[in-house]
Amino acid sequence: MGLGGWGLLADERMMPGRSVLDTVFGRCNVDTPPPPEATPGRTFRSSFYSRKRNRSVNYMLGYPPGVRLDAVLPVCLCLHGYGENERAAFDTLGYHRLLAAAVNARVPPFVLASVDGGGGYWHPHPDDDPFGMLTTEFPVILTQHGLPVDRFALLGWSMGGFGALLAATEQPATYAAVVANAPAFWSSYGDAHSVNPGAFSSEDEWNTWGNLPPRVEKLRYANVRIDCGESDPFEPVVSDLRGRLPNPGVVHIAKGCHDATFWRSMAPLQLKMIGDALSAPKTT
Repeated sequence: MGLGGWGLLADERMMPGRSVLDTVFGRCNVDTPPPPEATPGRTFRSSFYSRKRNRSVNYMLGYPPGVRLDAVLPVCLCLHGYGENERAAFDTLGYHRLLAAAVNARVPPFVLASVDGGGGYWHPHPDDDPFGMLTTEFPVILTQHGLPVDRFALLGWSMGGFGALLAATEQPATYAAVVANAPAFWSSYGDAHSVNPGAFSSEDEWNTWGNLPPRVEKLRYANVRIDCGESDPFEPVVSDLRGRLPNPGVVHIAKGCHDATFWRSMAPLQLKMIGDALSAPKTT
């Protein structure tokens, strides 16, 4: 096969190399200027032993500028992508600097809380339960920092974007806002296993935790935003999901790829949504 034929297959998402072509053809360029940043507030990093994960787990907290570490502010849980850890929200995406700029622009302040969920996706596995850690153990740690745990926001990207939607379908009343960047999920267990064999240990596990469309009705009353790039490999399943959601308008597809450039470009709108939701009175 000549170079032109290979390029066509790669461009049609049938072969590796598509991301190279997206870059060459400018599809990964976003239509918005770089998001504003500002000098961040204090960060704190520590660890705790998780019985759900059977190991010591690292976590990080990021505060708005001018705020003490004992400040009582609402919390946004940050769910990292595959192959990352609790540092990605800060070191890779710089959400603490984006949060600082947002707060300077009068977005209500909140704390970013990131925890290491491992590489097996944010759901229970036979020997590792990052979902249980996130929903039952990590809140206890946050209370030790004087932070409220009656409700949260969720912000995830890729694997973490899927985890955010999953958590919202399991405990919709817990989350004031749910933001998912390019949620990484598949339309079948076979697709999931061929791309990421470690995501789900069996078809039963995928049917229970990985099959997102049957869960969408649970998002009817959730405050959700989903962003995905036009050239993101997960765009087809996200577009299909949009047609199944009670409110398709929560899905926004714009120029971009499955990368930090796109996710950061969405941050100003997302952080405002989160800040406004967390500062609003809780409804019963």
